[in-house]
Amino acid sequence: MTTMFHPPAAQAFWLGDAAAPMLAHYHPAQHNSKLSRRCGVVLCAPFGHEYMVSYLSLRMLAARLSAAGFDVLSFDYQNTGDAADISSAQIAAWQDNIRTAAAWLREQAQVQHLCLAGLRFGALLAASVSADCRADGLLLCAPVISGRAYARELQVLRNMGLPEEVLATMSAEELTGYTFPQETRSAMAALDLKKMAVPACPVLLLSRDDIEGQEAALAAQWQQQHDAVSFSAVPGYQAMMQVDAHSSVVPHAMWQHCTDWLSSQFPEIHAATTAPKLTASANEAQWLQSAIAVHEQIVHFDGMEGVLSLPQEPDTRKPAVILCNIGANHRTGNHRLYVKLARALIQQGFTVLRFDKSGIGYSRATAAGNHNDVHAADGVADIRAAMDFLEQQGYQEFVLGGLCSGAYFAYSTSLADKRICGLMLMNQLVYVWNPEETIEQRRQTSIKSSSFYVKALRDPATWKRLFSGDIHFGLIFSKLTGRILKRLAAIAHKLTENWLPVPFLLSPEARHLRAFCALGKHVLMVMDAGDASVDLMTEKFGRHAALLRRSSRFDMRILRGADHTFTPLDAQQKVISYLTKQLQQRFGDSAA
Repeated sequence: MTTMFHPPAAQAFWLGDAAAPMLAHYHPAQHNSKLSRRCGVVLCAPFGHEYMVSYLSLRMLAARLSAAGFDVLSFDYQNTGDAADISSAQIAAWQDNIRTAAAWLREQAQVQHLCLAGLRFGALLAASVSADCRADGLLLCAPVISGRAYARELQVLRNMGLPEEVLATMSAEELTGYTFPQETRSAMAALDLKKMAVPACPVLLLSRDDIEGQEAALAAQWQQQHDAVSFSAVPGYQAMMQVDAHSSVVPHAMWQHCTDWLSSQFPEIHAATTAPKLTASANEAQWLQSAIAVHEQIVHFDGMEGVLSLPQEPDTRKPAVILCNIGANHRTGNHRLYVKLARALIQQGFTVLRFDKSGIGYSRATAAGNHNDVHAADGVADIRAAMDFLEQQGYQEFVLGGLCSGAYFAYSTSLADKRICGLMLMNQLVYVWNPEETIEQRRQTSIKSSSFYVKALRDPATWKRLFSGDIHFGLIFSKLTGRILKRLAAIAHKLTENWLPVPFLLSPEARHLRAFCALGKHVLMVMDAGDASVDLMTEKFGRHAALLRRSSRFDMRILRGADHTFTPLDAQQKVISYLTKQLQQRFGDSAA
């Protein structure tokens, strides 16, 4: 959870080719006088997981630069974030995306100078097109030096932390939830900062502080040929690049150092200009994706930002679908799961809103002034505000969906709002959140599913780890014992109600979902077989949710070979296929 200043508003719009647009944010320069730097900065994001965890930090860098008088443009490359998908060569497309962003800043913001700023792989991409963009400055933060080494690193990381049964479902051309074909790997391997011509413009190289990298050696190599190359080792990278977005810390000192360097290179000497005003049409885009029509709008309500996906013929008689943030990840969801799900659902005639609740992405801070506060109490009010917004568009009923904390907020909102007619709960790990408990504390005391440990007992490596002290046996034993007792209680409830219906013996969660379904509403659950959410479901609703299965309005799917965030592309497709089919059957044109 991060508390910070409130950044000036950015203008979101669709950028580039209308046939494959990118979602961008323009941060106009904030002028403190009649002078202007007349300098634009294009922010080039990293790839994959690094993009997700640094999203808020890059937004704060853009806000800091904007406050210092720079016009800043950030954007999602094609095939990433909220942008359209393309089938052409990915690396070449991303390089062209940077050129497009640079051209927009020159033409629309009327900047005379242009700087490219990149993080990790975004830095390597920025350097590779700096001459094409006629860049006047280059800011490279923890840059990937060798594309070949980076591709190998990504493939090694792909195999770490995932069970064998999950890896078995993944093809060689996917990488932690993203497509990573041979063509992309080859094009990535062809990029190497040490083999590129030394940029002719001033350069600032910032090193990473988690491991010893090659940034200093690269700076020394370039300084031999160009005296305008600076090197810095300001800490902040490691704190930003965490395992999860919620624990990522904005590197304020590092961003201030970058701002100071750019300010020294581009002082205020030009007459100020008027920032471009984007037309309303810039918020809307339509394109064909694999011969399928996609229509999306950028929307704002109550200080929050979202993307509304619309079917070709919107029907307000059908419920609108709202997707709730996964942890502190912004609205695209892990591995773009929400983007893919939304674009699949519009083909079935559903309107879908994926938005960022307060404190996430480009939405306002929480009422307490925080960002990345995953379980902030504001979440329920934020979702209700989203429903209010869609109600103004004519929709009367809503299906809420989410993964992990997104499922928690979907469920929690169903306790407070009668407009909800359906729930899609994916790998839900908590039904009641203790505000005095942190995510880190909960993670330290959590364990995997019971089935995971049953399988692990057959593996000799497990016993080796146990005797070496690598496994916290006491915690696991205590947790599993508690699960068994709760399972026995659920079985007793099931047996008891066969001859003596006593609803108060049920868990509060089971009582609520039973009443929810009895009102004609629907509940869908999706879980990975090895996830702890399976045991929680069993504790609350009995084995295979037996306490809920008397209703045809309840359905559950347990997948094998996935993980908590459904990383394998095959698992993602199964989740999307299951949910779209179920919603179509229950709320589609032919639904009874």
